[in-house]
Formats: sequence, structure tokens, C-alpha cells
Amino acid sequence: MRVPHSRASGPPVARPRSSRMERSPPVANAPGDIRSMRVALTGASGIVGRFIASRLAREGCDIVALARPGSDRTGFGFPVTWIEGDLDTEAALDSLLQGADALVHSAYDHLPGLYRGGEGNDVEGYWRTNLLGSLRLLHAANGCDVGRVVVLSSRAVFGRPSATRVGDSHPTSPDTHYGAHKVALEGLAGVYPRTTCIRPTGVYGITHPASRSKWFDMARDVVAGRPVTTARTSTEVHGDDVAAAVWQLLTAREADVAGRAFNCSDLVVSTREIADRMYTTQGIAHGARPTLPPEMPPPDIIMRCAGLRSLGWRPGGRRRLQATIRALLDAAQRMN
Repeated sequence: MRVPHSRASGPPVARPRSSRMERSPPVANAPGDIRSMRVALTGASGIVGRFIASRLAREGCDIVALARPGSDRTGFGFPVTWIEGDLDTEAALDSLLQGADALVHSAYDHLPGLYRGGEGNDVEGYWRTNLLGSLRLLHAANGCDVGRVVVLSSRAVFGRPSATRVGDSHPTSPDTHYGAHKVALEGLAGVYPRTTCIRPTGVYGITHPASRSKWFDMARDVVAGRPVTTARTSTEVHGDDVAAAVWQLLTAREADVAGRAFNCSDLVVSTREIADRMYTTQGIAHGARPTLPPEMPPPDIIMRCAGLRSLGWRPGGRRRLQATIRALLDAAQRMN
């Protein structure tokens, strides 16, 4: 159900939180209401953005997405209204946000394949594009009176803390430009009303095209009979579970989420376990398998997700992991 807005004329002005009355959360497809919730989305063509867009479509939302020229807009099996431009384009932001009930900001400009280290040699340009661009977006959303804003942050805000297990309120201590940028975004969430942040860990799942999916190269090696040599242990969460968490943050009571940052993680998994599951799924007997990657130490950080769980979030665990492994192997076989 579309939440009514009062539109003010003149330039966007950030108003203090005390001047706003708390709203009921936006609700899509309320009984007897044929209108859908209009959600503005940045980063829709990215790996995480595609999962979020799919969830919004399943909930019956009207999706309006910002897309840079040349971005891959294929593979969406549902309607998306594309607004061409970037976070520096005022007209594009106006078109994106006008009439929006909610905004999900998942865009992140970086060197291909790199999150940490994504700034490359252009540190100033990295900060200008990502942080100042995000500031423009959040300021414009506030001026358009968007009812709820969810910003994608990251586990990287914690750097390498002394504690292995960290909760939502653990102090941030970034040790990369990526992590520092995400801490700055979280700071902006406290400035603008009705804004919350989510911190996904490593994200897995089948994306478009399938060859971009995490562990696809491992699946291709298993299908081809080659040994898996990548050795690491990491924390992971499925993209569908990230999208489910975003939806819960969009529809929760404002008092429960505004100005907060929520950890989002599910599994600790090693490439040794992934390879072993792939061989088992393929029906390859233990004696016929190549040598598995060595066991690796546990990750530096394991995020506790009490905040999301208190809202009812339940990730898919190893059942979803196994289903994804099967899908990866099927995709690798088709492309072999």
C-alpha cells in the first residue's frame, strides 16, 4: 500500500529527527489495495542487488532502479523501470526518488572483482564517487520524503577486532578504505531519518550470469575432474537471505530499525567443505576424489545477528548451501 507523502517545494532540506512523526512501515499488497509499494533501488545489476530486486518483485513491489550507462540489465524476469544515470546525476536521482515509498541503496563503485582494495590507485575518486554520491542520494531521499531507507554496509566495518564474535553494537574499527567508507555510510544513517543499515558478510548464491556466482570455478573444476586448489575459510550468507533481511527492515516498525546497523551472516564454511559436498553430490566415491584443499584457520570475525533474528529473520543454513551447490554443478555441466 502506498504511503501518502507531503511534498515540500524548494530544495531538499534535512530535517531533524524530532520534527518527524513515526510512520507505520510501508506494506505491499495490503488486502483490498491493488497498488504496490514503489521501491527505488541502486546497484540492481550487481550481485546483491539482483537478489534484492527479485525479492521486491516477489512481494509485488513497483521497482525503479538506477543504472549506469553500459550496466547489464539482462536476466531480470520481472518488470523494472530503469533510470539511466549515476549518483552524480541530479535529474536521475529526482526521477528515481519521486513517489518512492522506500529506497534500498546497494550501489558500490569499485575495481572489478575487488571490494577490499576496490579503490585501486584513485583513492580520492573512490571516496568522491561512493561517499559523496551516497550523501547526494540520501539527501535527495530525505527531500522527497521517502518513507524508509535501507543502506548496504559490510562486515568490513569491523576490520580485525580483538574479539572473534561481534554483535551489532560492537565498536567499528575498519582497516581498509572499503570498511572506512561503510562506517561513514552508517554515520549518515544516523543523520537522516528513517534510515537503517545492513552488514552482509560474504554473499553466495546463483546470480546472472551463473559464471559470476561464488564457487562457480570450483564447480567447473569438479565437473571437469580437476582438483580444487583454493583453500580458505569464510563466513557466508545466501543472497536470498540478505534480500529477506532487507525486506524485513523495509517493513519493520520505524522505532525498531531507524538509525541502527544490523549484522547479516549465516555460515562458517571452508572451500574444503564445499569441494567435499560437490564431490558427494556428483556421486564421486571418496577413493576416486582428487585431494581436497587443506583445512584453514577460522575467520577473524564471526558476526552475531541478534538484531535481525529479533525481527524474525531466519537464514537458510546448510540446507540452502547444499541446494546452491547442486545448482552450481548443474550450471557448470551446462557450460562445460
